[in-house]
Amino acid sequence: MKKVILLTIVCFATIAAVAQGKADIEVSYNASLPNFRTGEVDRFNQFLLIANSIDSKFYSPMTEYIDSLESTPEGNAKYKEMTRSAFAAGKMDKMPRRDGRYYVIKSSRDNTVTTYDVNGLDKYVTEEPMPEWNWQICDSVKNLLGYECQMAVTQFHGREWTVWFATEIPVMNGPWKLGGLPGLILEASDQSGLYTFAATGIQPSSKDIIPVYSSDSYDNIDRKELLKAKRKMIDNPVSQMNAQLSGLGISIQANANTINHKSREEVDFIETDY
Repeated sequence: MKKVILLTIVCFATIAAVAQGKADIEVSYNASLPNFRTGEVDRFNQFLLIANSIDSKFYSPMTEYIDSLESTPEGNAKYKEMTRSAFAAGKMDKMPRRDGRYYVIKSSRDNTVTTYDVNGLDKYVTEEPMPEWNWQICDSVKNLLGYECQMAVTQFHGREWTVWFATEIPVMNGPWKLGGLPGLILEASDQSGLYTFAATGIQPSSKDIIPVYSSDSYDNIDRKELLKAKRKMIDNPVSQMNAQLSGLGISIQANANTINHKSREEVDFIETDY
């Protein structure tokens, strides 16, 4: 399988200029992140990276599936019926739920990283230049998924990251916004241990790297301004949600059981430079 993946990547890299819309590799990742109420790492998402030598998309397949349903009237009706049926049967675990809300699109053609994200009911898109990475490659090695991986360390948007990358897989990419090393990043964790990504599978792929569904419904915003808005939502969820609902004539009330979120000093977003 390793030889098949390597040959596929090399072959596709030679024709990437012709077939830029299809991936040549697919990598699944488990991602962990903190609970902003408790500060504990008890939230987990399943993401997929599909990439070729020019373009890539990092996303949750379940989130994309639900977004695809909601993008058409017929699909939206199906999604609502699936939700109603699961609720009526008391099978809440069968209710379709999004698993990680953001998409990260990287393009070396445009030298951009585009992120689609949400804040409460609002949907936003940010665009930034491809990072100028300053990796420190270390001597440490370990085996991941049958590949010998080398360690590297860098600072990025407020956090120190340690990653493990496989030079056997000549893809300068990785989970989330990480990349820029001479090989695919299979594992990454920030210094605090609050955020981690671990590859669980790698295979050749010919999937189309399709645009985000309903991308025109996302409003443009500066990356740091979005982080500030999301922090306000975390710290004051009731007032922020009421502000978003005001145009609909709806309001929600705080109650005695409202759980306070941890302060920014205790737990923060994956990017802290806002």
